[in-house]
Amino acid sequence: MSRYSLKPLPNRTDLFEVAVGWDPGLSTYFAIVFGAPEIACEPKVLLWRGRSYCEIYGVAELLDIVREFAEVAPGLQCRLDADRSAEPTS
Repeated sequence: MSRYSLKPLPNRTDLFEVAVGWDPGLSTYFAIVFGAPEIACEPKVLLWRGRSYCEIYGVAELLDIVREFAEVAPGLQCRLDADRSAEPTS
């Protein structure tokens, strides 16, 4: 499994983190958006896609989901493709 932490967009001060990656066990990419934590609390999950089998099979679809929340670094698509190739479906 891979996981990358993306920087929320500057206008999304309500967010703590956006995480993406490849889950070979579920044969899907995933995206999790965490809200800003309240004092002494864990960040709340605001969006979680890719938690069922083959839900997000393409990198382009994954990146379309997260672009409204986070900055997508150049080369991320290639890394995610490589992760899927390195850890194929279980």
